[in-house]
Amino acid sequence: MKKHLSVICLLLALAGSGALRAQDNGRIAGHVNRPDGAPVPGVTVSTVPAGQETRTDDQGHYELSVAPGTYTVVFSLSDQTATEEGVEVAAGAVRTVDRSVDWDVSFAEAITVTSVSRREERITEAPASVTVIPEAEIAQKASSGQVPKLLEFTPGVDFAQSGLYDINFNTRGFNSSLNRRILTLIDGRDPAVPFLGSQEWAAVSFPMDELRSVELVRGPGSALYGANAFNGVLNMTTKAPKGSEGGQVRLTAGDPSVLRGDFRWAGGFGDEFFVKAVGGYMKSDDFARSRNLTAEYTTLCTSTGQTNCLRREAVPLQEEEVKIGFGGLRLDKYFGENLLTVEGGTATLEGPVFQTGIGRVQVTGVDRPWVRLNFNTRHFNFLAYRDERKAEDQLALASGGRLFENSSNLHGELQANAGFADGKGFLVGGLSYHEQDIDTANNAGFQTLLKTGKRSEHQEAAFGQVDYSFTESLKAVVAARVDKSTLHDTQVSPKASLVYAMTPNHTLRLTYNKAFQVPNYSEFFLRVVAGAPITAFAPLENALAPLLGGRSLGLRSIPILALGNERMDVEKITNYEI
Repeated sequence: MKKHLSVICLLLALAGSGALRAQDNGRIAGHVNRPDGAPVPGVTVSTVPAGQETRTDDQGHYELSVAPGTYTVVFSLSDQTATEEGVEVAAGAVRTVDRSVDWDVSFAEAITVTSVSRREERITEAPASVTVIPEAEIAQKASSGQVPKLLEFTPGVDFAQSGLYDINFNTRGFNSSLNRRILTLIDGRDPAVPFLGSQEWAAVSFPMDELRSVELVRGPGSALYGANAFNGVLNMTTKAPKGSEGGQVRLTAGDPSVLRGDFRWAGGFGDEFFVKAVGGYMKSDDFARSRNLTAEYTTLCTSTGQTNCLRREAVPLQEEEVKIGFGGLRLDKYFGENLLTVEGGTATLEGPVFQTGIGRVQVTGVDRPWVRLNFNTRHFNFLAYRDERKAEDQLALASGGRLFENSSNLHGELQANAGFADGKGFLVGGLSYHEQDIDTANNAGFQTLLKTGKRSEHQEAAFGQVDYSFTESLKAVVAARVDKSTLHDTQVSPKASLVYAMTPNHTLRLTYNKAFQVPNYSEFFLRVVAGAPITAFAPLENALAPLLGGRSLGLRSIPILALGNERMDVEKITNYEI
């Protein structure tokens, strides 16, 4: 613990020194628009002679922090270029430079992504297949509150929904219940259930249109993201309060008996402090129905080996409605172009039903609090977060058992980047630490899910990627990551790619990479009743009782258990793609 505190203090000291230097700078900011006022995203904006560079966002906005002086601002996109000379910048001041351009730019040229290489690049230059869900499409589907629905019709995605929030999707592979082959990140935070490693989509703690961008990277991604980026990475970024000031209140009603209300407000205090608050509540019916007496769309099984039927569950649903509440608060502090973000939120769930390996489980009382700290500069990014799941009342419908879980994820990560060879090369590297604590004991101290006692595991990793452009049309990418864990043997995940731009809109890409998936705690350490006990042999036990002299063979009630396997190895994949 002392070692971890020392590292954090060093990082804060470095961040503070960077922030003080940034306060001596001035800023160049503005918008790039077409003559009709439409924004032009993805434009590279650079300064000469300082060499600072950024890209315009979806609204065509950009901002650069530079030392006081006189500069030429260069705007470029593909083979289009415009300049603004004689831009004078004073310390602590903002110089506004807007630019109107009448460029013939394709849709693909203007899209930028950050997920593939952990840095911003144009989608046509990315060394992997990636789909971007635009902000306008997110806004159209926001009223449903079901984030995975954004990917329902995405090419290459296998999408399945068996409940209002029991949604699973996969790409480049078969789907399954509790699928976790797509690593999911929200502002760099993995909100997965610690015990299962899968997503609990009902616990998203913000209105859906708070998402600024959604990127789905298809294909293995462990070379930069580590375990469980097996078939891809879903990277979601929420809106910063700066640039999205204002308030909104929304009320939604519909089927199945949905009543939903949510709000958001964002505002600034001067040019440095910005705040955002969100919250909401929803209740509705679900697709799920009790199966202890009847089945909703077929019949209940009456004999062993019977098909086209559903297994009878031991108990009915405890909750007939789904109730979800959520809230979050975010504070941003700007130090020139550097940004410190502190935010937190929570979600409470009652009623959702999920299909698991032991049958359906109803969540009857779950709290999902989380906090996140992020300090971002031009060349460094420090991220830390903590997620918790407090589930003191879950119901296994097949057995009637009560399941408890008190778990948490603690994560810290430092990433750095630098250019070299006069801009031809770019290096990204980083270190990360991750820790999980899992306890499934009920109030009496009995472990309801683990066959061992409370578990505490940790992982460390180092990763890096080098991009090098041999020509304007040919780029090579090499990356690797080393993951060390108390749960599995050390894993090395390499990646190599060649990207050739045949035209500004078309690229040819050759990629090789490896990835791995770690068994979750359920697969390793599970011990739970999976159904009603077998009593068919009770008559035999009774018949033999006079011969056994009071001893029992244990045939009157034989428990049905689901057990994990501690000897499981990681699952690996090798991918070749053109």
